Amino acid sequence: MISKAIIRYSTALYQAAEQDKKLDIIAEDSINLIGLIKSSKDLHLFFISPVIKHEKKLKIVGTLFKEKISQLSFEFIKLLIVHNREGMILDILESFLDLKDDSEGKVKASVKTAVQFDDSETKKIKEKIDGFTGKNSIADFAEDKSLIGGFTIQVKDVVLDASIKRQLENLRNRFKGINIK
Repeated sequence: MISKAIIRYSTALYQAAEQDKKLDIIAEDSINLIGLIKSSKDLHLFFISPVIKHEKKLKIVGTLFKEKISQLSFEFIKLLIVHNREGMILDILESFLDLKDDSEGKVKASVKTAVQFDDSETKKIKEKIDGFTGKNSIADFAEDKSLIGGFTIQVKDVVLDASIKRQLENLRNRFKGINIK
């Protein structure tokens, strides 16, 4: 569940980027920052640490990012630190990217399959997602052997579970409910 603070900050970043006509630049910065924070445990801990003083965080952020990201992105990170919201940076940047995708008629979908789909199958699944959402889906396909067969699709908070694993769980639960005398 996305908090109100995450929505407020990501919306503010989106509106500022849109006003400055820098949506694509801020999106690129966001993607790079998300990747960097997720790949560096130390950087992730730096942002979420309540022990490191704001002044020190601002100085370190200046050293790390001032010349590497746009001025708007840099000022936004500083704003998060000043308002004690830097621990939410990943969620805020991901929410910003979702807002941008939504405004462009795009939606991200996560598809997990028991076996690797070929191109025609992935195309059919993508078309079904597009029809369901009414948007152009950006589908991420991944193999998950635990599904036994079938697939799951997640679009935002909606999950379609068409896996054999889930069907077997449902069947088991139905049998548990039957009282045999």
